[in-house]
Amino acid sequence: MLCFRHYFFLATLFTGTATADVSNVDAELSLRHDSNVSRAEADNDIKSDNILALDLSAGRGFILSPNSGVLLHAGTELAEFQHFDDISHIDFSLDALYRIQPAVAYTAPWLEAGISAQRQNFMGSDIRDGNVLALNVGMGKRFTDKLRMHGGVGWERRYADDNDVFDWQRLKISIAADFKSSPTITLYTHLSRAYGDQVFTATPAPAFLNAAKAVINDPVFGARRAYRLNAVADVLELGSSFSINSSNTLDVGLRYFQIDAEGSHSYDGTEIRMSWLYRFQ
Repeated sequence: MLCFRHYFFLATLFTGTATADVSNVDAELSLRHDSNVSRAEADNDIKSDNILALDLSAGRGFILSPNSGVLLHAGTELAEFQHFDDISHIDFSLDALYRIQPAVAYTAPWLEAGISAQRQNFMGSDIRDGNVLALNVGMGKRFTDKLRMHGGVGWERRYADDNDVFDWQRLKISIAADFKSSPTITLYTHLSRAYGDQVFTATPAPAFLNAAKAVINDPVFGARRAYRLNAVADVLELGSSFSINSSNTLDVGLRYFQIDAEGSHSYDGTEIRMSWLYRFQ
């Protein structure tokens, strides 16, 4: 699915400046460290890991009118975990986005609606295999030639292949902004809140069992279980991109997540990311 960092590429499409169809083919190589890859509450259940990921994607924007257009996007990501190889995975995604700008002007707001579909296959954890469907609506605006913002509401539904724990749905609201501090440096932030299902990993305990909607043994993290709970999830991401030239960009980011679930259960964690993005000309 479209990452919000890649999403701002779309701000150049159908916002009063595009005059022809636009295509892009991108590759991203990233190294991440996740402080709580097990998504666990108790200290003895929390596991960290390093992840090496390769993302390949292609998009095509079609001008429908002077103030509207459609973007089609396809991508695949391979993520390799250093210690917990069973949750290494390969994803395939398809996205479609319609955008209209009622007033054709550089700083005029635009409206949009999108749909995304994703297939997730895990190397050694069949209980996690499944498909994700997402619908979203949003709006965005350029305030100056340096500052732009975007906000939206989305619904996500995951269909697990063979269990109820990783079969979930969420309603998410988000806001994002980026600021071009110099011709080569862009600072960005993204804040979201999701209402709905979240999956916890824990040593079997009655407290989790009483609050959980579904439970399954999860051998990836030893003698533990995965529990699906109703929760509120807050995510904050901060980052900076450095453009080397028209094809190469370096990106560093910090992502913090905090999940508060029914039964007074909660967990948090931090993900640090370094990426190299290459756009084929």
